[in-house]
Amino acid sequence: MKVTRKQLFKKLIPFFEEEMGYTYFKDSISVAKGLFAKKIDSNIYISIGINTSDFFCNTFTCDLYMAQSLDFASIYKGMANDAYVRPGELLTENELVMLRGNESKTTDIWWHSDDADSIESFKKAVQLAGSRFENNFELREHISSNEGAKHIHELTVKVKDLVKNGVPNIETQFVPEKEKDGIPLIWFIAAEYVQKGEKHFNKHTVLSLAADAYRQYVLDEVIK
Repeated sequence: MKVTRKQLFKKLIPFFEEEMGYTYFKDSISVAKGLFAKKIDSNIYISIGINTSDFFCNTFTCDLYMAQSLDFASIYKGMANDAYVRPGELLTENELVMLRGNESKTTDIWWHSDDADSIESFKKAVQLAGSRFENNFELREHISSNEGAKHIHELTVKVKDLVKNGVPNIETQFVPEKEKDGIPLIWFIAAEYVQKGEKHFNKHTVLSLAADAYRQYVLDEVIK
């Protein structure tokens, strides 16, 4: 029987929020099928995106992404290769064998949403990989000093300031007709105002910036 996305997240949300300290965000903007996020340092965030297979029923995995933003999987100049990884890339060979249940040493592990043991294996992999990822202080330092990462964060700061202090009355092109993923329209209006001065200005960049700034606001101000 096919496990729906809603059913899968019903199984995963308590684990991520109660055991891992992440916050769940509905996400129809990025490449993820659902997003969990956590602030780990000043201006440094980890987001974990869930991926479901388009080819195999009830099969899923995730990606871990560290940045100065919560625009999941956003690529910028000078981005470190280890800032965007699958859990298996952070596991030892013995752990890979244990979690896969066979002798395969491939790091690209996929789990089964209709199998309780497989879901427990996924949770164990995320606990191991997530801890190592979070404690990669060399990566944190690289992200903190990277100009591309800083620029993305600066844009979100501008959006948050506009939402707080007042958004100018502007004619918009890419603001949705109603709130999206639970994000109020004012965030999209502010994002479009800020994004207009950027080299890449389109619907996706406006939606992504709005979601990024809103999620940071939730983690920074609402969930402290």
